[in-house]
Amino acid sequence: MRLVATAIGGAICGALCFGIWPEMWKSYGIMGGWITAAIVIGICWYMNHWLGIVWNEPGRIWVDQGWAVSAAGIAWAMVRFNSQFRHAVPAILCCLAGGALAGVAAAQVKKRHPSFQPAKPSSCQPGPKEDAGV
Repeated sequence: MRLVATAIGGAICGALCFGIWPEMWKSYGIMGGWITAAIVIGICWYMNHWLGIVWNEPGRIWVDQGWAVSAAGIAWAMVRFNSQFRHAVPAILCCLAGGALAGVAAAQVKKRHPSFQPAKPSSCQPGPKEDAGV
């Protein structure tokens, strides 16, 4: 049931993005795109994550809205412009390669940056107070 809710939440996010965003951009230009970005993604994030429609394992990160919006964009282009899926394959491969490189870079930063390291107990700190038996 959680996977069905995740699929529905992602479909709503993708449909809102490609149903509202292009029209707002055409009507109001760049500012319409920015306003729609804030409103649509904000509503979708609230619905999917805050209300818990999209299922994420505790302690895990998943790019659920990114997958949903990209899949909706491919479907939208295929329907609206009578395009074929094979035309989207190079862009999909570039996105996957960029995501993989970003993941490797994030792992390296996390490994090397001191703020991501667990705190080590210091030998200078006093230990628990002992009862002297007074």
